[in-house]
This record gives sequence, C-alpha cells and structure tokens, in this order.
Amino acid sequence: MEDDSTSSSRDVVFSAALERNGHNYTTCTSRHSQLSENESKISSVHNGDGKPILHEALSMDRLEGKTQQNFSAQSSDAFKWAMFLLLGGIILGTLLPKNPTIPSATWKLFSSIIGYTYFLAWSSSFYPQIVMNHERKSTRGLSVDFCVLNVLGYCCYTAYTTTFFWNQHVIDEYQHRFSSDGESAEITVQGNDVAFALHAVLMATVTLSQVGIYDTFTARPPTKRVVGIILSTIAFCIGYVCFTWVVQGSIDYLGFLYVLGTIKVGVTIGKYIPQALLNRSRQSTVGWNVLNVILDLTGGVLSLIQLVGDCASMRDWSGIFGNPTKLYLAMVTIFFDLLFLLQHYVLYADRTSYSQLPFEPQPQQPSIEAT
Repeated sequence: MEDDSTSSSRDVVFSAALERNGHNYTTCTSRHSQLSENESKISSVHNGDGKPILHEALSMDRLEGKTQQNFSAQSSDAFKWAMFLLLGGIILGTLLPKNPTIPSATWKLFSSIIGYTYFLAWSSSFYPQIVMNHERKSTRGLSVDFCVLNVLGYCCYTAYTTTFFWNQHVIDEYQHRFSSDGESAEITVQGNDVAFALHAVLMATVTLSQVGIYDTFTARPPTKRVVGIILSTIAFCIGYVCFTWVVQGSIDYLGFLYVLGTIKVGVTIGKYIPQALLNRSRQSTVGWNVLNVILDLTGGVLSLIQLVGDCASMRDWSGIFGNPTKLYLAMVTIFFDLLFLLQHYVLYADRTSYSQLPFEPQPQQPSIEAT
C-alpha cells in the first residue's frame, strides 16, 4: 500500500461542517484512494454520534450549477419567450374555430388568441422540468408527491373539460340548471381548455414516469398520505355515482363533473404544498425548474382573463360560477407560482448546490475510508 507522500496526488480529501437549527455537528474527513476523475466525489458529514446526516455529490453540484446558469440565461431572455407565446397564440387563435356563443366578433377573436396563448404557456410549462430531469438523469429536488397528485388532478380535469365540451346531454343539463329569465346559460369551457387538459395529462404522466426511470419508486415512493388521497378519491367517486343512482334513479352526470372539478382544485392545492415545503426544507430550489413556474403563472393569468372576459362579453356572470374549476385553478396557480418565484429569486437565491435531506434515500456511494 502506498504511503501518504506517494499517493497524496491520487487521494481526495474532503471535509465539511454543518450547522443546522442552532446545533453544531462535528466534521468528518474522508479519503477515497484512487478516485477516478469520472467518479462521484462524496463528502460525508456526521453528527456527534457518528451517524451520517448529509451526503452531497460534488459532481451533481457541477451539473446542477451548469443547469442553474443555463436557466439564468433563459430567464433573462423572457422577451423571446413572450414573443413566442404571443405569436403562437395569434396564429392558433386566428386559424382555429372560435367560441360561437360569444356575441362580439372582436372579443371572440381576442378570447381565442388569449385562450391558445394560455394553452401554449401552460403546455410549455411541463417541458423544462422534463428536459432537466433527462439531463441530470435524476428527479431529486422534484417532489414525488407533486408528480403523483399532478397525474390524478389532470385525469379529473380531462374528464371534466372533455365531457363539458362534447357531451350534449351534459350541455343540455347545464343550460337547464343555470338558465334564468328565459335566457340560456352558455358553458365557458372552450376548445383550448380541452387541448390543454389532454396534453397536460400526457406530460404529467411522462414526468411521473421519470421518477421510476431515473430514481425508481422503491427509492423514492410517494408518501402514504398521497396513496391514501388516491384511494379515497376513487372510493368517493364510486360512492357518489352509486348514491345518486340509488336516490335519484339516475346518475347525476353534471354533479359528478363538479365533483371531479373540485377534486382537481383540491389536488392542485395539495400538489403545490409538498413542493413548497420541500424547497423550504432544503433551503434551495435546485432541481425544481423555475421556468415552468413562469410559464405556469402566465397560463394562470391568461386563463383568468379569458374566463372573466367571456362572461363580460356574454353578459352572463353565471359562467364564472358555472365553471368554478377554471376560476379556482387560475387563482390557486397564481398564488403558488408567486410563492415559488419568491423562494427562487428572493429567499433561496444564493443556494445553487444540491443538498440532500436526511430522510431522502442515499445514492450508491463509492467505498470511503474515514481517517
């Protein structure tokens, strides 16, 4: 075995100290002999009992630092993103069919442009995270609970929008329930809402699948709370259908759609909270691509503008409460996206390295000898 004088050039020595919650932890120095350049360099910090509480992959830091720099360039080029979304919205909104129930030809065009611009913004918001996960070959920093609830929520939203848009029986029932003073109430679900929902459920499923591909669900399973939410949601939906069928003699399809819409709103709140708490616990937003937050916020604002504008044009404000899912989704999205931007640009703006929580599964480490 080589002595220290001959092998020091090939040995890598790391030391780190950690102070957390007002407690100082002792520092452990680790040496890994003959560490190749392409292997992960790991620092291990221990508490007073010698129990490891933090593992940080420096090679991951370099990759994430590069990702952070790439995003800084993207976020500084927001004008190009805005022009892309606006141009795409104008093209799609002009060429594709418009809502025939809107009386004003001018607002009919503007509503279509706003709708497809928000469709592009919300649809594009999925891709930065998917690309980042692929480049990092990891989903650490992205909440698994967020991904699971995202799929559940968009399954409900897809059923909600497609049924309201295409099912004539539901359309007739809606008009019968919300019409007043001899005036027919019009559904405010539009083609761009349907297009977004179909695309969203597909992309949310792709993002969730990346957790299984890069980190495996064995290493990063959803919490029991989220599993309970999924099972409870399925049970409640089945129970509602059976209850209305027994009591009314037929299934209340319109009521069931509102149940799905309510689930989607609740899931949206529930999916954002784990990510916000994860960012807070890690004191970092590394691994959570903020570009999708900016696009998500843009989509939320435009969706709200379209909904209010359509109701104003039709002079039928029942459209807002007749389509509560779209209203509440926009409001919840705007609130949490502003929170995420605050975390990224203000609270944790100086945190650019990946720090792994003590309760996260540890990656496979090369053998390290403590000296």
